[in-house]
Amino acid sequence: MRTLALYIVIFGCITAALIFFSATGGPFFVEEQYNRNRPSKPQGPPISHSESHAWQTQREWIYKYPRDARNYGLDELQCQVAFPDLYKEVDRAAAWWKERGGVTEREIDVGWRGDGIVRAMIYDNQLYVIDAHGVFDHNHRPRALATLHSLHRAVTAHSGPLPNVEFTMTDHDAPLIDQEDLNHTTWGYARLAHQENLWLMPDFGYWGWPNVGLRSYSELQQNLAAEEEDFLDKIPQIVWRGAVEGLGSHDVRAGLLAASANQPWSDILPLDWSNATNIATRLLGMEDHCAYQFLAQTEGNTYSGRLKSLLNCHSVLLSHKLSWIEHFHHLLQPSGPDQNYVQTKRDFSDLPKKMRSLLNPSNILATQRIADNARAAFRERYLTPAAEACYWRALIRAWADVQTFEVQGWKEKLVEDPTTGRKKLKRSMRGAPFEAYAIMEEVEWELPAKARRVCIDE
Repeated sequence: MRTLALYIVIFGCITAALIFFSATGGPFFVEEQYNRNRPSKPQGPPISHSESHAWQTQREWIYKYPRDARNYGLDELQCQVAFPDLYKEVDRAAAWWKERGGVTEREIDVGWRGDGIVRAMIYDNQLYVIDAHGVFDHNHRPRALATLHSLHRAVTAHSGPLPNVEFTMTDHDAPLIDQEDLNHTTWGYARLAHQENLWLMPDFGYWGWPNVGLRSYSELQQNLAAEEEDFLDKIPQIVWRGAVEGLGSHDVRAGLLAASANQPWSDILPLDWSNATNIATRLLGMEDHCAYQFLAQTEGNTYSGRLKSLLNCHSVLLSHKLSWIEHFHHLLQPSGPDQNYVQTKRDFSDLPKKMRSLLNPSNILATQRIADNARAAFRERYLTPAAEACYWRALIRAWADVQTFEVQGWKEKLVEDPTTGRKKLKRSMRGAPFEAYAIMEEVEWELPAKARRVCIDE
């Protein structure tokens, strides 16, 4: 009887707890996890790549740094809530192509580009490489691999379905061979203003850029968050390193050197990549740049891959007006309460005047506010790994919206049955799943498999 009474008491306690939790919404530790993972509808009209997602709760989810900064798997509406101003480029490209009838199969041919272009598809939430077209040399290989790795991570981290798409991406600085070419399209790192036929994707540096000391983009952000000095404790100079001769932006870089020559506030030096001593004494890593209060930014052959890294510093960036557009450039604010960088003339002739104003002790709080805005906008939000993954998936959805053909995931091949000798059709997936391509760096191979292709330096 005593045992029976004990069971009755335990059963009663459990029943009471269940009734209480169902009425109040659950214990606080369960409820907090629920709140983090269940977004609510943001205010304002939805943007094109988020119209179809169903809301699951009325509880409000908000983006929090650093909690969400490296969450590659934010759902579609969390991406919109966290990064509402990120998707201008994908919506622009989709609108441009929709007005012209959409993207056809002709646009996914790689023959127009001699090298540095990959044809790929996403089918049933799996990334496949169909044609790795000339990406095996010392330049294209690391760029193509890094970009594919980043895309694969964004696809596999997502718990929901993604549309089937087939596309090309190029790792060239300039996506088009002819800057006036409007007959081809691809996913590229940057574009000129009139190249509205191009689609912009995050560049290879968001994965890593080891040959300039950036082992991992995520690690760069982690190190800066832990080790970077306060703005007022940094070196009160402007820093820049880079080659000058033989580049498309030679005039910009030569102007920067001229405007900063013999100035006490300048640590601006050219690099000569053919001179080992010059490189050994002058080269700075990305984190080293962040030791300075001021950073100079210039374009190179086309866009400059260092810009996103410089914007991770809690420093003030000074840059000429950029000709090449990356997927986040519309977030750069040269004036107003949200100013996050300082714009100069193309030849930097106004740099001395700008520096005198920024270094004036009476302006120091306003100067630091620019650095604060930059850190909040870029390192802590729009240039986080989470934002990169959200952008990739928005690009996939936007492309799918204007893709006029159905992706064929399967191919058929006539094979001979080794037992009966009869021939029959066998189905297999097109291309190579990225998991295999990342190992073999080939789309097709015989068994037993040979070692991966050696990087060719021509």
